[in-house]
Amino acid sequence: MDLTSIMKNRRSVSVYSDKPVSPSLIEEFLETAVYVPNHKLTEPWRFVFITDESKEKLAEINRKIAVEKNKVTDPEQAKVVSDTGYEKIKSIPFIMFVINKLHEDEKLREEDYAATSCVIQNLSLLAEEEGMSVFWKTGKLSDCEETRQLIGLKDDERIVGMLYIGYPSKVVKGVPRESAKNRIKYI
Repeated sequence: MDLTSIMKNRRSVSVYSDKPVSPSLIEEFLETAVYVPNHKLTEPWRFVFITDESKEKLAEINRKIAVEKNKVTDPEQAKVVSDTGYEKIKSIPFIMFVINKLHEDEKLREEDYAATSCVIQNLSLLAEEEGMSVFWKTGKLSDCEETRQLIGLKDDERIVGMLYIGYPSKVVKGVPRESAKNRIKYI
């Protein structure tokens, strides 16, 4: 598949097949994905791979968040919601966090965030080439205090994304975008 097709067909899929994801394959992707524009070559990123034991803990955190988020008061309904939140995380073949060190200079901090985001995009394209999907997540689970502690986030770091990675259970075609020509202005 050529790069243009990979870019246009890449999708964030959240339902995966049972096929396992090899951590060594993700490591291999990252060796290439880090080749991004990075002012001052700060290379501010680091990666945390979630093991089975940590996935269990993350699933329990998501169980609590699901109940809080849905404001469920009925005990039976709360159990359904909490079990769904738990199973959602347990069903993901591979989870990783992409973390970015916060530079003391505000301008470099933003440039580092952009560079780290580029690493995620590169990883997504490499995964797509291999028939995998990367779902870039942010939100309460990816940045609550319990998750921060679980992954060992330092005070001078931020989570750029929690990535769900797996082989999609079905093929989802790319969604057409508005032509970039409609957003170009010549001055």
